[in-house]
Amino acid sequence: MRLGNKGRDQTLDVNGQTFALRVWGEEGAHPVLAVHGWLDNAASFEQVAPYLKDCFVVAPDLAGHGRSDHRRADSGYYLWEHADDMNTLVECMGWKRFSVIGHSMGSGIASILGAMNKSIDSMIFLDGMGAPFTIAEEDTVEHLKKAHRLMRLALRTRLHGFSAPDSVQFSSVEAAVNERRNSIDGLLSPASARLLAMRDLLSVGDGYRWRHDPRLVLPEPMQLTERQACDFLRQISCPLHVMLGRQGLFAGPEFDKRKKALPWASRVHWHDGGHHFHLEAASDSLIAQINTALAQNEQGPVRRIANE
Repeated sequence: MRLGNKGRDQTLDVNGQTFALRVWGEEGAHPVLAVHGWLDNAASFEQVAPYLKDCFVVAPDLAGHGRSDHRRADSGYYLWEHADDMNTLVECMGWKRFSVIGHSMGSGIASILGAMNKSIDSMIFLDGMGAPFTIAEEDTVEHLKKAHRLMRLALRTRLHGFSAPDSVQFSSVEAAVNERRNSIDGLLSPASARLLAMRDLLSVGDGYRWRHDPRLVLPEPMQLTERQACDFLRQISCPLHVMLGRQGLFAGPEFDKRKKALPWASRVHWHDGGHHFHLEAASDSLIAQINTALAQNEQGPVRRIANE
């Protein structure tokens, strides 16, 4: 059985907001920023982070997610806002050089962070290839109009968690876990869903409700175009390891659509599993591969490798 570092909970003020952090390892070790995906939280890395060697892993709950503060009503949850938060968080931590692990939407945030901060030694994408949600340039106006209509509808009907903050959404933890099992590529295992749900549940009255901001389930009025998402991928200058699930979101045409945008310093690795393969079944080989990637610095030899 593998022995790992036990995780600890901390908080940090970033841009005037309180961010909940899950951390592993010793502070003097190599810093690793772990960025979770859409509607997930820091628990996404519970099966991976404890086994990263000589690393100090910091996994924040992104704004509006998990136990972190929600943004003000006049602000939003754009990828570039998350990236700015992460850049400020790194500055608050006093990191001079660091690595980034991004899952799903976290890989899109990481790709934008790479344009803001040139102190990144290496990046690892877990079933992600940059911004996950994009629109066609000609759809910008219609998308904004639709997002506006959906927000007004949600506020008026009080659906999707827009009910009063003390109202009950679930009668039991199990009911919440069962809902959280729904993933964009199928069902999460009960154990994985429980890890994510328990960090996102708040006890109210005779039941529970999600902590996360209900605005997260609605589309942002302005999204990156596919060209912009690819531009952010191309500008990544540090070694990039893209680890994808064979049954994940990039098992077909989506990989072909983005692969030409990967920078030359990229390695692509395929693993058994779906979109949350790192949480569902973090194999010894996956852990070893991540450790090898984190040990690589940008001065080392790099070449594109497709590992089938």
